[in-house]
Amino acid sequence: MSKSLKHFLLTISTFSASSMPAYAHPFHWASESIGFGSGLLHPFSSSDHILTMLAVGLWICRSGGARAVVSLGSAFLMLLLLGAGLALIPLEIAHAETLMYASVLVLGLLLASGRKLHWALSLPVISGVAVSHGYVHTYDIWLDADALGYTAGFTVATLMLLAIGVAANLGIAALLAGQARRSSTRIN
Repeated sequence: MSKSLKHFLLTISTFSASSMPAYAHPFHWASESIGFGSGLLHPFSSSDHILTMLAVGLWICRSGGARAVVSLGSAFLMLLLLGAGLALIPLEIAHAETLMYASVLVLGLLLASGRKLHWALSLPVISGVAVSHGYVHTYDIWLDADALGYTAGFTVATLMLLAIGVAANLGIAALLAGQARRSSTRIN
């Protein structure tokens, strides 16, 4: 892994773990979470969700081949919905935001380390991020009129951000492979 990529991932990890309060719904208005459209837009309006989903996309790519990407991506979405369901029941999880940020920090540190884990070992990390993230982002909407529509939109947006993370990983891999080819050509 190149030095600049390690610095980039370390920066993302540092921002994700900052001690400033960064609530999932910092200015949650009653009309914000009504319907599919609101759910679709919300993940793109909060940096914590964008960075987390991009990191998850990068991580699932590095956990194996195409099969692992599909398996872990599907598991992530199902567990995200499980976390959302826990909030919709409603079930109270103490310190849910802290758990969410701790799981993202672990993921960021794993990314920064450059290590690859078998997809089965990645599943607990992905599970922690997914359940806590789904719970926190759904917690404030359970009384709203169209919570299920919002959750559906939120899930579609999450899938789009995961796909962007996977594409970013493929782009980074192609860039690094090109640099390695150019370096080996200069040496010869």
